[in-house]
Amino acid sequence: MFTLNILANTANLAAIKGELLILIPEVKSSHRCEALGRGLGFESYASARAASTRTSSPVAANGAAFRDYLESRGFVVPASVFYRAVAKVAIANVVAANEHLSAWGIGHGRSQRNRDGKWESAEERYARFLSDRSELLSTYATQPFLVSLALLAKVVRTKTIRKGTGSYWVKHIAENFECRYPEGEPLGPHYVPNGVLIAAAIHAGFLTKSHYDELGYHSLNATFNMSKPCLEDLDYVIRPDSGRSQDRRREEERRALKRSGRSRWA
Repeated sequence: MFTLNILANTANLAAIKGELLILIPEVKSSHRCEALGRGLGFESYASARAASTRTSSPVAANGAAFRDYLESRGFVVPASVFYRAVAKVAIANVVAANEHLSAWGIGHGRSQRNRDGKWESAEERYARFLSDRSELLSTYATQPFLVSLALLAKVVRTKTIRKGTGSYWVKHIAENFECRYPEGEPLGPHYVPNGVLIAAAIHAGFLTKSHYDELGYHSLNATFNMSKPCLEDLDYVIRPDSGRSQDRRREEERRALKRSGRSRWA
């Protein structure tokens, strides 16, 4: 389960309203707006609008309140619809504040070969980055973003960024995480792109550090102020058949045999 926080300012309110129009166009506009207000913890859409001009503290999205209001008006809409709308806006905020972030990570990465076998030009590489960046802003990114938030809610924060906490590893843990929306709807496992995991970590308030390869290109991956032992424990439970988990299991067996004074080959 996750908590999805967002600033209830004027821009975000308008953006969420726009996303709901796309997701549930069959619902009357006034009902969508009132449900939006309830979903952000206000008594009405009017009170949400009034607060949006002066608020500086984030509010927690409440899919149940959104769903229940629409149900009282005769519309059956899952709570997940509201979370996806808010998540879309939350991702857009992260992208706007991080110019090098795309669906696949941080930066453009190295040039790749085109289908004709020739290497990308600088212009083609940048065009690919822009395409990947737009993918991060797509509706598709919202579910893996929420899956990532659900996993990150279990991660212990450290004071400083730690080695060995690479986003590519963390995203593999996240995409295998069996989780649900707060109201019980299934959410994960679900594929999580590397950049979406990074966006979720930034949104959740984790510190990030980007890295460069030996040629000076962004490596696409990031590291975080996350406890590596905590991540290892999560990986062990969530991905018991991963290489890391198998190595850990063998090491635990070796230590158990050593403590008992017996050899594996005895």
